[in-house]
Amino acid sequence: MAQIELEGVEKVFTVWARRGRLRRERTVVRAVEGISFSIEAGSLVGYIGPNGAGKSTTVKMLTGILVPSAGRISV
Repeated sequence: MAQIELEGVEKVFTVWARRGRLRRERTVVRAVEGISFSIEAGSLVGYIGPNGAGKSTTVKMLTGILVPSAGRISV
């Protein structure tokens, strides 16, 4: 049985930027999209990828600092 399991996990942020004095523009940023994996107890794992790939966001969701927008995390 997996000790850590992610199924279809996604994280979406909404970013607001000022465009002039009164106007604001909304941008949707997909930090993590459809990630799934499992880690067995006692396993040694490396989590690598390019800048902006969502590694830190994924770890923050695993630790409960962030809540996923979709999917399931079991620790």
